Amino acid sequence: MPKNVIVAQSGGPTPVINNSLRGVIDACRAAPGLFGTIYAGWHGIEGVLKEELLDLSAQDPREIALLRMTPAAGSIGTCR
Repeated sequence: MPKNVIVAQSGGPTPVINNSLRGVIDACRAAPGLFGTIYAGWHGIEGVLKEELLDLSAQDPREIALLRMTPAAGSIGTCR
C-alpha cells in the first residue's frame, strides 16, 4: 500500500529550494507503488503544525518541471 508523503521546507528563498522540491515530487511520482499523495506544509513546519497542507499530487507535471528554474520559495513557502 502506497504511503503518503509530506514535505516541509526551511531556509533561504533560492532557486535551489524549489529545485529540491521538484526532485522530491519527481522521485515520488516515479515510484507510485511506494508513494501516494504528496503533501506540502504551507510555509514549512508551520503549515504542518497548523494543518495547512497543499496537495502537490494534483499539480500538473509541467508546472512542477518549472520549479527547476523558479527563483525564491514561493511555490510552498518556507520558514526559519
